Amino acid sequence: MEGRDILKYMAQQAKNRLRGKDINAKQNIKTIDVQDDEKLYFLVKKTVDDNCVNPLAELIDIRYYKTLTSEQKERYFFTLADKYRTLKQRYEREKLKQVN
Repeated sequence: MEGRDILKYMAQQAKNRLRGKDINAKQNIKTIDVQDDEKLYFLVKKTVDDNCVNPLAELIDIRYYKTLTSEQKERYFFTLADKYRTLKQRYEREKLKQVN
C-alpha cells in the first residue's frame, strides 16, 4: 500500500470504531477507576514538578500496553492523555490556591 492508501485505511478503521462497528475493539479494555485516578494524580504531580519532557511515557502501563491490539492501544493512549490533561489542570488549580 502507498502512504495515502495506508492513511485512508487507518482513517476508515478509526471511523468504524467511533461508529461502534468494530466489535473486537471493545474487548480487553482497561478502565481507569477512581482509585487509579488518585494514583495517577500523584504521578502527574511528579511529572509536572520534574518538568518531564514526555509525561505520557512516564504514566503508561507498558506491560498492559503491550498486550493490546493497535485499536486498543490508540484508545488507551487517548484516554490516558485526557486523564493527564484533566489531572494536570486540577494540580495547577490546587497549586494556585496554595500560593494565594
